[in-house]
Amino acid sequence: MRKELTALIADDEAHMRTFMKLVLMDLGVSKIYLMQNGMDAVEAYNEYNPDLVLLDINMNKMNGLDALELILEKNPNAVVVMMTAVSTREAVQMCSRKGAAYYVLKTQTPEVIKEQLGDVIDTFFTESNPEAEIKAANDE
Repeated sequence: MRKELTALIADDEAHMRTFMKLVLMDLGVSKIYLMQNGMDAVEAYNEYNPDLVLLDINMNKMNGLDALELILEKNPNAVVVMMTAVSTREAVQMCSRKGAAYYVLKTQTPEVIKEQLGDVIDTFFTESNPEAEIKAANDE
């Protein structure tokens, strides 16, 4: 069972913000805030406190890695997914070291991106239902 989720997407490319918004809406996210840069993302995070944050690594005014640090400084339990069009081992390791929950390569197919974000949502936001688990165990 999932609670109603809110998300914040920060990407300097309008088509990526729109695409990621559509993916999250399809995954059942009810409220989505769209930002163009890391500075606006941090301000919006502080104001709206969304459940899930998607940050592009390379943005104007403030990059996604700096925004990630500031968001995690405010809330060490924030679920932040980093996004980029360029995948290098160093970039993935840097995101992980800085506390990102996940890393999405924006050049993957829409289906793969949706599956990955769905996995993130299932991992961090699906509440277990003990009664359903007991019933399932008894039915076996």
